[in-house]
Amino acid sequence: LVEAYLEGILARQTKNNGRRSGGGGQQKVDVIDEVFEVAETLHDLLFPLQGPLSNGVKEATQTQSAIFSMCEKWWHGNFEDKEQMVTQLIPLLLVKSLDGTAQKNDIKRLYSIREAINLLDFQDESIESLKMHLLRTVSNPMFLQSVEGRKFITHLFQVDPTLVVELHRAVRVQLVGAKKSILNAYAEIYYNAWKGSSSTENKKEDDEDNEQKMIQTTSIEENALQDFMYHVIHAAVPSTAKSVRVVLDKFYVNKKSPDVEKMLHRMYGPLLWRALSAANSRVRVQASVVLTDTFPLRDPNASQEWTEACVQKSVEALMSLMKDDVPSVRVAGSKAMSKILSTFWAAVPSNDIRMLLNYMITKHASDASSSAVRAAAVNAVTTLLEEDKTHGVLRPLLPSIGNLIHDKTEKVRLAVVNMLLFIKKMKGMKYYHVVPANNLIARLADEGRGRNSPNGQVASGLSNLLSNSFFPTGSKKTMADIINRTQRLLTDNPEAAVTFYRNASSQLSVNSISKLIAALMKCLCCEIMEEKRMNCEDVSNLSLVVPEDELIECKGGPSNTALMATIAESVSILWESIEDKLKDAENEHAEEMLMDVFSGNVLTEVYCHFESKFESDDLEDAKMADCFRACVAILNCAGKVNESKIEGLRTHIIDELAKSSEMSPEKRMKANFSPYVSLMCAWGMTEDVAQCLASSIKIYFEGGTDELNASFTKKPGATRKRKQRGKKQAAAETLPTLDIDVCLGILGHILKGSYPASASARESILESETAFNAIVSSLQTAKSAAERMTKPRIAADAESSLTMIRRVGISIECYGRLLIHKESTKGEIPMKLTPELQTLMNWVTDTIVPSLVKLVGQDNKLRDLDLSSIMGSPISSPLSTGPRRSINRNSSPIVGNLGGDSSFISERRSLNVFEDESNFTSTRTAAITATTSILYTFAEWLSIRLIGDPFVSEQILKLCRLLECSDKTVRKALLPALFHVAIICLKNEGDISLFKEVLLSMKTVDPSPTEQEIISSSMAIVMSLRDERILKVVISTVVHITGTIAVDAEEDEDVTMIDTPFIDKVGVCMRKVLEGVWSDKRSSLLLAQCLLDESNASSLRECLFKELDIHSPKTDALNEILHKWAAENSSKDTAVPADDDKENTNANRNHSEATVA
Repeated sequence: LVEAYLEGILARQTKNNGRRSGGGGQQKVDVIDEVFEVAETLHDLLFPLQGPLSNGVKEATQTQSAIFSMCEKWWHGNFEDKEQMVTQLIPLLLVKSLDGTAQKNDIKRLYSIREAINLLDFQDESIESLKMHLLRTVSNPMFLQSVEGRKFITHLFQVDPTLVVELHRAVRVQLVGAKKSILNAYAEIYYNAWKGSSSTENKKEDDEDNEQKMIQTTSIEENALQDFMYHVIHAAVPSTAKSVRVVLDKFYVNKKSPDVEKMLHRMYGPLLWRALSAANSRVRVQASVVLTDTFPLRDPNASQEWTEACVQKSVEALMSLMKDDVPSVRVAGSKAMSKILSTFWAAVPSNDIRMLLNYMITKHASDASSSAVRAAAVNAVTTLLEEDKTHGVLRPLLPSIGNLIHDKTEKVRLAVVNMLLFIKKMKGMKYYHVVPANNLIARLADEGRGRNSPNGQVASGLSNLLSNSFFPTGSKKTMADIINRTQRLLTDNPEAAVTFYRNASSQLSVNSISKLIAALMKCLCCEIMEEKRMNCEDVSNLSLVVPEDELIECKGGPSNTALMATIAESVSILWESIEDKLKDAENEHAEEMLMDVFSGNVLTEVYCHFESKFESDDLEDAKMADCFRACVAILNCAGKVNESKIEGLRTHIIDELAKSSEMSPEKRMKANFSPYVSLMCAWGMTEDVAQCLASSIKIYFEGGTDELNASFTKKPGATRKRKQRGKKQAAAETLPTLDIDVCLGILGHILKGSYPASASARESILESETAFNAIVSSLQTAKSAAERMTKPRIAADAESSLTMIRRVGISIECYGRLLIHKESTKGEIPMKLTPELQTLMNWVTDTIVPSLVKLVGQDNKLRDLDLSSIMGSPISSPLSTGPRRSINRNSSPIVGNLGGDSSFISERRSLNVFEDESNFTSTRTAAITATTSILYTFAEWLSIRLIGDPFVSEQILKLCRLLECSDKTVRKALLPALFHVAIICLKNEGDISLFKEVLLSMKTVDPSPTEQEIISSSMAIVMSLRDERILKVVISTVVHITGTIAVDAEEDEDVTMIDTPFIDKVGVCMRKVLEGVWSDKRSSLLLAQCLLDESNASSLRECLFKELDIHSPKTDALNEILHKWAAENSSKDTAVPADDDKENTNANRNHSEATVA
């Protein structure tokens, strides 16, 4: 009734006087006293209706909603005593809008009565509860996301000066880690709050209101904006400064407004110029960003001379930043200079522009101390090129910047490529005038070599840059033009062509790449046809692929095996790049075009051509390698075509596998049959391939002797069965039983190969439980064979040959690697130690090592060693609190090359330590081979896991005791493997325990020249580690062990050893270790720093300092330490008391017993 009464009054007023604004009218509307009393009573019921007794009661909620509506209408209608109708309405609407179930309409209702908040007295203590709710609005997502919510918070900043402080404090808490959208909302709030409070355009306002606005503006500037401006420069965390800069960005964008520019000059003036010369480099970097955002920092009401002085002051500050000693500040200076000049080119004097550009080109672009500075110089030039007025000045300077295309740092090369891509889009300037085309092609080729990624950003950018040159588009360009350019590229620089084609899918459409693939395949067929005609061979099959009219277009000159191999590789790479996209419905036509070219017997003919050339005896090694590349590429293409559409290739490769048993052992060992297996896996024959490999391996190891090899290879005629197309169950009958070397070679390439075909075959085997279990089961028979070989033999038993032992070692390592590959497919981080791998480690320590202990000579102290009592120390890294490296998925077994060069499979390690027939015993050799295979397997497991495992470390620590034996053959075989595992533990977590155990195990050993070389090369690897913390721990450990050996040597020293040099007393092994330390500049300095912390009375310290002074390469830092040591010695008395020798001995003993920090 009250609401209807109010609506009636408003309707009559509207009819008589016209529509009146809701809250803007100055004259209040009268109401009768009875209505006011009823309305006041209803208003006073709002809090009771919100109480706990009314929660969940539907009628109470409806009643409260109706009273809300009445009170809001009373306020908007500007009725008499409207202030009495909002005292409970404001808190309840505020609570409702902050509730988790609030909607945008609730915030709109609260915003509509925002003027009522001005009536509150924020100095009264009773308002604290309401104030806390108001402060919650600045962190409420609903308020920040809605327009009315942001306007409401803006109004709060304009209500009371004391409220500004608390609101700003609440906002500051939200800035850390806030999203960009939240920061932008705060930016809008602060800017509108400042702008609204500082506006004096409304002349109707009296002097009191203007004075209140000035007070509010001062409060916002001093309590909020000044705090932001201080922290955007002085924040200790860069991310905090970045967040604050986003909030202030609204002011920077509007700095052309006189009021904003005046405010920035007034508030930044006392801070910025002082910060640009601050002692803290981070402050200077952050100040350079502010200088960029506020340039030119000036008073808009000042004279022209004052403005020019401000610009000159900014230029001097930029030059100071660019000349700074800290690289990060120089980078910030380049960025600031480029942004300022690109925006205010006309405002900066030409002399200053020339000075800044010359310094950047001559100094920054050639800064040898920092690649970041060089990259920033290139990026600065790119930024400057965005301004057309800079082109005339920069054009002659660009070639000197272009030389950085060959910089050793990828970041710099990428910056140059991005600059060239920007120039490519410009008119009146050509990118090949900056960097010649031959340099670009050479750079593209080099991006595919070594550690560079052929699919990296630099290679992709160069491919984009040169796409029009290698694959011209347009109606006037024919396929003949494209083929001619392609052949020219393949002939002149095949490596660049391969890298370009690896990135072609990101530059060209699927249809264009399909046409290029078809054209290249036809071109390859033309080359083969020309070669066949020269040899009077039949070309009828290939002529079906290349019509006579296309033969002229594809003809590319005389036959060139390397060119043809590169064409085949390019076809394979291009097809690989679009293989997934060809499955889309819109690319169906492109797929059909490829099938038309590659179906039939064309692939078989091309493959057989290269295969026949490869098998010819008079072919050079380089041409053989080209033929092999072509064969692998063709088989890779065949794997992408349905097997039923290719005639004769399946039968041919099965026949070739059957013929492998007829090869000589030397040729069979070098042959690589893994492409055949990869192709069959791509055709869905994974389980058949696995059964073939498994049965062949089982036959060999269960037979046990080489003589059985002849019995488990089928007769040639038995394998040449007619192919039964479409019947998978008949596939196993066509696969021959293979020679053991062929099987292990295939598994080796599949398990460690990073080539896409090998990776695909590996994934197929791991995905099929049947195939995986079959191969694992067969490889386990190698363990039984190893156990038989390590048992003592009676005289009538034949000795196992070195070849048999080698096969056992390869099989055991393949078994371990296959288990690691399988575990890695689960994607768990860190990778778990499976029960099978744990059993494998227990097998070598509980079965193989005891057999090896029994096989050593009678005088060896290992004979009576109880291995079960050897317990390694728990894994505890001195660097465990340091940051860990992220998982490198390129080293994952499923993605990359597992094992690198450290395995039997890679054939880096030969069995040359056993080639002395006078010292050869098969049982000992078999035990050592099995042990080293397990060590290298678990080394790769640790390198992929990236953190240690207590069980594995404990078992490997047991194996270190084998180094104490007198058998040099055992030590030569185990020492490289143990050092390899120890170095991996150092790299992963800084775990020093295994490295320490290896050195302690060798302290009393007289090493052979080979062992000394192993120690030297291992120490060189350790000293090359980048992490200086790890090196400090290593050097401290070396000093500790040296002290231990020195103490033992002094206790056992006889009269004849008194004059023996210190370096000879510690033994040959530790001498090699120490030589490895002081042969490097960095490690020599770390050793000197470590010795400084030792006791002055320690004779070990004096001896090591003397050796360091004699042998180490000198640097300024090292010379300073040596001079300090010499000064200490000169200050001592020349007469040494007799008791000093005893004190020195005790000092050494105390040092040797100390724990390595």
